Amino acid sequence: YKCDLCEFYVHEECISVNIPSRHKHPLKFTYHRQRDGSPWACCLCENDLDSTLFYHCLQCSFFICVFCVRKPLIFAPTKIHEHELHQLPMKLSFTCDACGLCTTNYPCICLQCCFKIHRECIFLPRVIHISRHDHRISHVFPIGHGKWTCEICYEDVNGNCGAYSCLVCSYVAHSKCVRYFRYWDKQELEGIPEKDEKEESKPFEVIDQDLIKHFSHEHNLKVSSISSLRFDEDALPCEEDKSCYACTINSELGYKCTQCDFILHDAGANLPRKKRYFLCIEKLTLFPKVQPHFMRHWKSYFSCAVCGRYCTGFMYTNSKFNFKIDVLCASISDVFKHKSHPHWLFLFIDGLTVRCEGCDLYIGYYLHCKGKDDCGGFNLCFRCATLPTLVRHKYDDHPLSLYYGEKNVNSLYCCGICEKEIYSKGWFYKCDDCGSTLHTKCVFKDLIHPRPGSSLTFSEGKIFDLLPTNRLSRPICYLCKTRCMGDVVLNYMVDKNLFKCGSCTFPET
Repeated sequence: YKCDLCEFYVHEECISVNIPSRHKHPLKFTYHRQRDGSPWACCLCENDLDSTLFYHCLQCSFFICVFCVRKPLIFAPTKIHEHELHQLPMKLSFTCDACGLCTTNYPCICLQCCFKIHRECIFLPRVIHISRHDHRISHVFPIGHGKWTCEICYEDVNGNCGAYSCLVCSYVAHSKCVRYFRYWDKQELEGIPEKDEKEESKPFEVIDQDLIKHFSHEHNLKVSSISSLRFDEDALPCEEDKSCYACTINSELGYKCTQCDFILHDAGANLPRKKRYFLCIEKLTLFPKVQPHFMRHWKSYFSCAVCGRYCTGFMYTNSKFNFKIDVLCASISDVFKHKSHPHWLFLFIDGLTVRCEGCDLYIGYYLHCKGKDDCGGFNLCFRCATLPTLVRHKYDDHPLSLYYGEKNVNSLYCCGICEKEIYSKGWFYKCDDCGSTLHTKCVFKDLIHPRPGSSLTFSEGKIFDLLPTNRLSRPICYLCKTRCMGDVVLNYMVDKNLFKCGSCTFPET
């Protein structure tokens, strides 16, 4: 059929009144219209009814697309179930046997064994890889008796229903949770041989007992004053220039170059070259420095996508170089234990912004305590979670300890750097010997532990040397026309009389 006034065409069978019965009420053939600016969706296949014809019930909110009307609502046996499945055009509350979720929907049922399933769950992939876990996970039905917890949402998993589990370890996750767009790359891996990921992630080769060849450096590295320091442990320098090239945190030596000043502590040397991360569906690659041939405007520093800090150390990035994180944030696992809180913290990405207990700022990616009954719900941002518990700073001769706020004490503290008041219920650094206090943001103001003596390249091609601010008078920034504050000042390599302060170079994030 064709309209005489416009270019409207329709098949005869599409407007036929003799359509198969899909509902208990009569269905009316209707052209697409929108509800409050959003399109209608087919109640059976849940596809949007954009710019198309569909059928709907005048007595209730039932909508069905032409494709679902014309074909039988019978699904042949699949990997999920061995019998035929029939979809009911009737809205019911039921628990899906494949994913374990109880919803009010239009179920597909098996007439032989009373198996119930969502239509979208019929075609669940059998074997997949997600960014939240290092091993492959497989769909299992049922998951089995016992107490199971989803490692993504940390809610209980119904052992009588299906879920995804790991054959190597005890990892279990809801079918709905693993299909989140940030976690799964939409690839079915059943029948595809698994690669040896450990071998491709090895960061160095052992030459002899005290000598290694690390991929990030052209010379051999020698074991020196090994401390086996982890990223979440104390970080105190032995000397001013003993900062690790990977995380840029001062610490005892782990590996030192035999020919130059290149240093990696133990944790930095053992960083895997390939790593899965919760915010990126593809595996991230470890780079010892920003790669100029992959970037439109080359800069020798980067901003971490998770905590927002600027860093000149190693970074993990994807193949398009549009997602970069520092190694400190990359070291935080899904389940994390921090010294500031007695309970385990769990990674959450729920689209909400919550207040961080450490810095009192609102953040999107955070670590959360599930024990609301006894701690009121504890949230921690990645920037605070990676702060070292012990540091040295030029404003004090003694080590500074990280304090996690004095909840029940109304104390008044003043920062020794900016001379502004410190919020006593938030986190701050304090000297246990002389009582001086510093803001955490003042201790790590611009870069994460900038290395004096190195240089930075900016997008406009200018190269600046990083100089320590240890002179009697501070130089004047050519941008803001004020004295350069902070631990380092940037000096233009071409014109040694041109200086730039850290505040103008690295805006607050």
